[in-house]
Order: sequence, then C-alpha cells, then structure tokens
Amino acid sequence: MSKTVVHILLDSDVIIHFVKAGRISTLIDLFPQRMMMLDRVDEELRKNKTVNVILENMVVWKALSIVPFPAKDLNVFREYAQLIKTKGKGESACLAYCRYHPHIIASSNLKDIRKYCEQYQVAYITTMDILCIALYRQILTERECDEFIQKVRASDSKLPDMGIAKYRDTLFDRSKYSY
Repeated sequence: MSKTVVHILLDSDVIIHFVKAGRISTLIDLFPQRMMMLDRVDEELRKNKTVNVILENMVVWKALSIVPFPAKDLNVFREYAQLIKTKGKGESACLAYCRYHPHIIASSNLKDIRKYCEQYQVAYITTMDILCIALYRQILTERECDEFIQKVRASDSKLPDMGIAKYRDTLFDRSKYSY
C-alpha cells in the first residue's frame, strides 16, 4: 500500500517572505519535492522579475510544481466562485483546492484563511510556523530566524513583531504539525 504524499500548497505571501529574507533554500530543504503552487498564484508572482527567476529555478530543480487550477472540478470551481467574492484570487484558489484535496496551505494571510480552514478542517501553516519547523529541524538557528523576521518586516511585509522564541512558546501549535 502506497502512502499519499501531502504537499505544501504555497500562497504568494510565503514565497515573497522567503525571497525577501534571502532564504528560499530553507523552503527547499524543509519540503523537498513537496511544494506546489496553483497556476493562479504563479501568475500573481510572475509580475516580479526577481521572484520570477527564483520560481523558474525552483521548477527546473523540481523543488516546486506548478499545478493548473482544476476549473473542471465542479466542487472546487463552485467553492472558488464563492470565495473570490470576499478574498484574494490566490487565497480563494488555495482554499477551494485544499478543501477538496488533502494538502497543507502555506499562507500568512490569516485574516483571509484562518476561519475558513478551521471551519472545513483544512490544514495550514504560516511563515512563522515554517520558521519554527526550520528551527526544530536545526535548518535555521534562533538568530537566523530572528534575522529573517527583521528582514521581512523591514521590507514592508507583514510578520508578527516578535522573535521566533516568543512565537514558538506562545503561538506555535506543535500538535498540528508532524515535523
């Protein structure tokens, strides 16, 4: 009996965070051959030349798969049509897709995803959760995580204003994640 691989479905904000921090290799180390992105999210990111080059390299290296949005899957399409009324294009696509496919959404846009994910038992991780996993697996040190957070915040992207130790000890829910 073969085991189903659970993929990490990346939303644009997580990719942008790791690009701004200069740590895209951390994602590759953490989730080898498990990262995927819907083509609708890919389209959003391709407008940025730096991100475009990085995404191309990730695809070439087989670290990231670009997956077409399953518009012919009526359940996913109907869900997307409802979600797009109140949420962004990328978040709507990821949420609709993961409601019907057992993957994990990687998004830090908690305002748009948290309530929905909890309602439909869709697994999700944020950039900060990914940093905690990297810390646990000793891919990054506490200092490197804190530097990451500061770089991302200094580049006008949103992350909590706290160090990784405080986040890990107060907000990170270890029970939801298998390392």
